[in-house]
Amino acid sequence: MKEKNAQKLWGYTFVAPALLILGIFMLLPILQIFYYSVTDWNGGINASYIGLKNYVDIFNNPDFYTVLKNNLIILLLGVPLWTIFPLLIAMLIYEEIKGYKFFKTVYFFPSVLSIVIVGTLFKTFFGYVGPINMLLRSLGLDNLALEWLAEGRTSLPIIVLAVNWAGFGQAVLIYLAAMSAIDPSIHEAAQLDGANWWQKSFFVTLPGIKNVVEFTIVLNIIHAFSQMFSYVLVMTNGGPGYESTVLEYFIYLKGFRAGDMGYASALSVILFVLVCVINMLQSLLNRKED
Repeated sequence: MKEKNAQKLWGYTFVAPALLILGIFMLLPILQIFYYSVTDWNGGINASYIGLKNYVDIFNNPDFYTVLKNNLIILLLGVPLWTIFPLLIAMLIYEEIKGYKFFKTVYFFPSVLSIVIVGTLFKTFFGYVGPINMLLRSLGLDNLALEWLAEGRTSLPIIVLAVNWAGFGQAVLIYLAAMSAIDPSIHEAAQLDGANWWQKSFFVTLPGIKNVVEFTIVLNIIHAFSQMFSYVLVMTNGGPGYESTVLEYFIYLKGFRAGDMGYASALSVILFVLVCVINMLQSLLNRKED
């Protein structure tokens, strides 16, 4: 018992510095945000308590619902695409098609590019005089040549595509790592039983990586709410109006452009709670399914 307690003590001793750093730089700021969300704070030293006024103002602001709608559109469009597309690519590479090693490298290449480069690339491609519109005009489809990033109905799907192109290589590697842990004899047995590629993929491979797929979905949900700021800033700047503004960018506008840090803190709390609730619902659905 003494030896076991000594091992625990040494374990806590080695973990303590990391926990201390996390507490100072993550937990403490989160608690501060909750406090500032109920104050009238402009980013200075003094913050006066105003109760739930910031939250009341947020829920009475029609712009908030526009921004929230944009996040939900990105969630509904992005999460299926960011989950299924790399999964299909990973399944093809897992079968070791000709040149699969080359494809693994090529697919991962966009993941090493910065978001600014990816956003600028897509902004150029979908600009009014960009390659996409030039191609449409050359095909006689002048009516389809649009200012793609000037409207929410077209800019949000393009942002989703940009995120997918930039990050699907990383998701492919995660899926491939999970697939490599599946016992090859199971695939061999399925093949001997006459299973084709689709049957092996959906009845052998997918059940074998189910937990990884669920984990990826959770990450994508968080991504849809907390990783869109840079794409919006580079590609659309949130415009026109709030048509392509997401909650992250809305927080930035209210906090750093308007100087209302208390209001921005309340928005941050809402975003934090929203992501937590969605992930809890996802976990409950997965447990029910299990």
